[in-house]
Amino acid sequence: MSIPAVEESWARVDAWLARHAPRTHATLRPPAPRAGIEAAERTLGVPFPPDLVASLRCHDGVELGDGAMELASYGALCAVADIVRSATLLGGVTEEAEEGAERLPLTRGSARGASDALFLACRPGPHHGRVVGYFDGFVPCLPPSPSPSLRHFLADLAEALNGGFPFLGHTPSAEDGRLVWETERTVPADPVSPLTHAGTLAEPESDPPALRRPVFPDDAGTPPPSQGSGTQRLSFVRTGRSRPAPLPDQPDVVFAAGLTPDEMLRRLGAVPGTVRPRDRRQAQRAVESAWAAHRPLVRAGERGGWAFATLEGGAAQFARPAVLRALSAGTRVVVLTRQGPEVALTFAEDGVPCPQERTRRVMSPRKPHTAGGSWARRLGVDLWPGSTAAYTRFLAVLEQEFGIIYDPAEEGPTELTGALLLPLLDDLPEAEDEPPARVGDFDLARLVESTPPQRLRVAVAAQLSRLASETGIDAYPEVAEALDRIHRGLPVRCDQGDPLGVRMRTLTAEVHAARELLRDDGTGPVSVSGEDLTAWVARDHAAHALREFVRLPLLAAAATILQQRASFRRDEGAEDVREA
Repeated sequence: MSIPAVEESWARVDAWLARHAPRTHATLRPPAPRAGIEAAERTLGVPFPPDLVASLRCHDGVELGDGAMELASYGALCAVADIVRSATLLGGVTEEAEEGAERLPLTRGSARGASDALFLACRPGPHHGRVVGYFDGFVPCLPPSPSPSLRHFLADLAEALNGGFPFLGHTPSAEDGRLVWETERTVPADPVSPLTHAGTLAEPESDPPALRRPVFPDDAGTPPPSQGSGTQRLSFVRTGRSRPAPLPDQPDVVFAAGLTPDEMLRRLGAVPGTVRPRDRRQAQRAVESAWAAHRPLVRAGERGGWAFATLEGGAAQFARPAVLRALSAGTRVVVLTRQGPEVALTFAEDGVPCPQERTRRVMSPRKPHTAGGSWARRLGVDLWPGSTAAYTRFLAVLEQEFGIIYDPAEEGPTELTGALLLPLLDDLPEAEDEPPARVGDFDLARLVESTPPQRLRVAVAAQLSRLASETGIDAYPEVAEALDRIHRGLPVRCDQGDPLGVRMRTLTAEVHAARELLRDDGTGPVSVSGEDLTAWVARDHAAHALREFVRLPLLAAAATILQQRASFRRDEGAEDVREA
């Protein structure tokens, strides 16, 4: 199959734009004069590929402004002046100027922030004339549909416009006389589940006592060396500096008046099958294993009318607003946390966290000339001695102001009931008084103004169902039931402990575990890919959109749902309204 000439492809693009998107068509500039192109080649010290010359002789880029022609997220086509300016800038930064530019900018990138821009490779060789991408102009990347030449690229653009096919990961359409691009992405099905894998593993047992190897072995059973003339015996003695004394245990700890340890664990979101007694050593070994799947582990006990829980590993929990609300419902809560250099004493009462100004915080400078990470403290290296002292002072405050006597060193070896947590969902954001008027290129405000509230709710519910289908969350029974109740106009419960809420919390935990496993560079217990993480993030976001639909005003939820849709089309919104 022959590839159309550049001029032929531009003629098809012009015809489509003139018919469907005249406002965008009007932004195309007239042809560039040949003399201007030749002057640019002399300035940059490199001949332009013939396809680029032919394209510039059709249109010298685009006039920026409302409705300007952009190539999806890669921005508007460059004019000759844009090519010279950008190539000169990049040459000065990347030291290409002495030998001439090795790539010429084809698009300007998105004006809305950091984005990919498209370039033409112009170094002699097998890739000469190829359309390539660079993030922010410096980091190489390939566009979703790499083209071996600008001629192929423009032919694909013309075919996408006239046939409605995906191009550069987006699908073209027209609205109000403008060219717009719909996002095209697919969510991988059946991603690897770190939590499912963890469910097949057993919790590790406690460390066995370490065998001490003597410096001088007992060689009573070894025959003595011969005592011949000149025989000598050489012995080695191991020496070295003594290890520093271990630092005091200073875990995050939360106290709740009048609760039992079991109730404390329940409110924190304990995973039922993981509840059992553990001392601190056992808990820390368990939370660092694959069995935990990067979920937090806490132990709970009681001190003088206060239940308490200590965080033995995993992401910080106790100072999160959603956790403070859950723990302090009908009671009062005090939280002592130690995260690196910051030590804080936080309060909540009857489901309401106290204002930030009442939180007592201490930040200390890092000890100079000291290196170390999270493991340093276990080796006896105190990176923030000021914070260590502040934690001890706050323990005294607990006793003086609340009558709480707590000693982490005394509590550590004691077996307390502990459990992994399925972390609680974050609080939903406050709904804005004025939701966004546009979602991408979609005019949400106009749809709201022209649609009665009940019909709008039905239309948004239809979009929610499509989002659930695209991401695969409609396969979960709890989500399927919720969607069915929404379509029948029935209320939906999604509190933290409801089946739907637990499913949403599980999806959030999958995202966290997948992200942490990817940071392990494939050395973790289960192989997780970037596509797996993408799928879990999409499912988590879709579940969040469902939660917003149930809990927030309709317009706020509608904006979130349309932003999350993988392939939202404007005609779908109108069709959903008509069907309503």
